[in-house]
Amino acid sequence: MTGSTRVTDEAENMRIVITGMGAVSPYGAGVPALLGALAEGRSAIRPIEDFDTAGCACTHGARVPQGSLAALTGSNNLRRAPRGTQYTMLATEEALQMAGHGPSTWNPERVGVFLGTYRANAEVSQEIWHRIITSEPRFVQPLLFQETVTNAVASALSIRWGWRGTNYAISAGNACGFQVLALAAQALRSGRADAIIASTFDLITAATHYDMNDIGVLSDSNVSRPFDSRRDGFIMGEGAAVVVLETLASARARGATPLAEIAGLGVAHDGHGFGTHHPEGRGLASAMSQALRGAAVSPEAVDYIAAASNSTQSLDRAEVAALRTVLGAAAGTVPLSSLKALTGEAEAASDMFNLLACIGAVRGGGLPLQVGTEQPEFGLNLVRQPQAPRPVRAALAHSYSFGGSAGAALVRAL
Repeated sequence: MTGSTRVTDEAENMRIVITGMGAVSPYGAGVPALLGALAEGRSAIRPIEDFDTAGCACTHGARVPQGSLAALTGSNNLRRAPRGTQYTMLATEEALQMAGHGPSTWNPERVGVFLGTYRANAEVSQEIWHRIITSEPRFVQPLLFQETVTNAVASALSIRWGWRGTNYAISAGNACGFQVLALAAQALRSGRADAIIASTFDLITAATHYDMNDIGVLSDSNVSRPFDSRRDGFIMGEGAAVVVLETLASARARGATPLAEIAGLGVAHDGHGFGTHHPEGRGLASAMSQALRGAAVSPEAVDYIAAASNSTQSLDRAEVAALRTVLGAAAGTVPLSSLKALTGEAEAASDMFNLLACIGAVRGGGLPLQVGTEQPEFGLNLVRQPQAPRPVRAALAHSYSFGGSAGAALVRAL
């Protein structure tokens, strides 16, 4: 092996690429359904019909349409599984198919599953506690308790495909998807794994909807208006998303075609307080700066941003402050949109939805439209109209959670 070849191999072992992606979103199953709707500016927010919202000012949500998954869940013996397991497993199947996965693609001991979720299978916990509170604990199926733990879905994935590598499940607020990506990148670069299945999911339940309504963060007008002067809170969303991660060297060795590169990652906490964001967006600014430095990308070279904004006063102000700190003058010129005007605040799932939007952008897809924002407040370059196709070489996805956790990923075209 020549010296130049060795240097090239070592460099490619440090580069993290996406070889597959999958999603179950409020638009149904599949990444094409999600990205197509985002580029069209088609909202998934609608009245909630499967639980009673009486007493809530907000009566809308962006829910996964159950009819669109019926055939899929039946064919995969998932009908009895909790929704979080259903969604994540279906998204994983799509991502693996795209990655060219087969029985002998990877050594099972060198495939890891890294999952992030804010609330885990909250729907199962809600059912159990409802029965306990109504004095029917004897009707709680004992096996349901194993579905309430944070790692239930991550374990289900490893069991389904027989993977025996590291299995993580973490919760770090709305930004835990980027924590998952950072941990996955470390595992791949260190040589501890050949592939990582990185995933996130979160769900709307009656309990979580009432909880968010009671603390006053949901929209009284049932409209999500990121960066709009009239914004009054968010709409809840749900879903799951998955990416298959490998090193560039590993992907090329097996003949896979990478979709894009995760060129830079950043995770941080603002150390400020619960239920609010640092007014200068300190945590998000740190995460974005790390991602740009890791990718060796200047602010002027960022071609699109999938924003964190969820139509709350606190997050929008903090995010704009962070953008101005990190990007300088480019904060007012780079095309930017928040998916949450269309998909709702899907908590951990929104992290990966943002990542998928950036992957789509660098692969030549349309940029997600910013809908609902009719009175922009901050002087940003919002993508409010469909644009002619333009080269997007670098796109930035990020998230900023109540409680201070923040994360960012710089996605680059290959």
